[in-house]
Amino acid sequence: MRTAPLLSLICVLLCATPGRAQNISPECVPAQEQLKQAESAAAQNDWQTASNRYWTAAQIAPACVEALVNLGVTYNRLNQTDNAIKAFKDALAKNPQLFAAHLNLGITYFRISNYDLAKESLRNALKVNADHTQARQLLVLSLTALEQFKEAATELEQLNKLTPPDAATMVALGQIYLRLKQYRDAVSSFEKALQLDPKAAKTHLLLGEALDNAGETDRATAELKRATELDPSLPEAHYALGHAFLKRGNLDEALAAFQKELEINPGMVLARYQAGAIYFQRDKLDEAVSELTKVIEADPAFRPAIETLAQARLKQGSINEAITLLERAVALAPTWPNAFALLGRAYTRAGRRDEAKKAFATAQKLSSEERKRLEKAVTKPNPEL
Repeated sequence: MRTAPLLSLICVLLCATPGRAQNISPECVPAQEQLKQAESAAAQNDWQTASNRYWTAAQIAPACVEALVNLGVTYNRLNQTDNAIKAFKDALAKNPQLFAAHLNLGITYFRISNYDLAKESLRNALKVNADHTQARQLLVLSLTALEQFKEAATELEQLNKLTPPDAATMVALGQIYLRLKQYRDAVSSFEKALQLDPKAAKTHLLLGEALDNAGETDRATAELKRATELDPSLPEAHYALGHAFLKRGNLDEALAAFQKELEINPGMVLARYQAGAIYFQRDKLDEAVSELTKVIEADPAFRPAIETLAQARLKQGSINEAITLLERAVALAPTWPNAFALLGRAYTRAGRRDEAKKAFATAQKLSSEERKRLEKAVTKPNPEL
């Protein structure tokens, strides 16, 4: 997923402040003065004093769970996570149905990236108050971080029922559908988001990618062009457009798009690889070697770039360098038949016939094994290739 959904909500949720008691509960009356002092300190962002006062209030009135929850919130403000967790758990021990304690415990776990426990606490919060929007939003974020996308989609769909439609939620839902490879649902979600915010370049980009995956190449290309028009500097937009052109066989337009992406985002290895591969297809070997060398300098394990560079060097007559590259490729992917076939060709060019025979034999064996694997996979009820 390109960006975490609903990121704009994180600060709202994670920057909680202690609650103010409009009508103090009877259990808290003995600590009323301490609570007032704590609220006053919190209003001035004096979190140390606030935590001291809430702690004292909790000692004076042990049944005052509000003091414990607010103590936990101030501990979070002081980055004393362990103390915050203890305070919220102490509150829940006294009142297991206390929504604020479940919610703030979930927020605390989310802050320290303990998404499993955040999920558990937020689900408990929603058992108490199923209509609480922020708890469900943070639950979606936790599920997404855990890559539990089906559950995240379910929660977002529920969120749509609770709140008026908004573009951020629809984009988040679309991104989750992309991860689930439910491309038609993703298209629908992004289209709804664009009805609400038609000039959102990133949403046009995501819609283009969803359409491309759904096999609607023409519509995908139109959306991706729109994204680049709205924001010519949007990272990955020109790459995605180039990929759509490539699928249509429009190599000139694809190369231009990849080059534009590299102007904006020179570190994007995929765009540089695709540009190098097009140069190789066009027999522009010097340009291909230049781009592909940069790719494997940036990512030494990028096997497709290594193989294509080796083929370019082989065409240029640099046979030993090609062999070195292809030996590296087969070491990276010892079950990939194409690399061994290319290595066999390079050995043949070098006159190393025994090694060539071994490489070709390995390629043939691996190809046969791969064919059998595919044949077996397609006989399953739900094949996964």
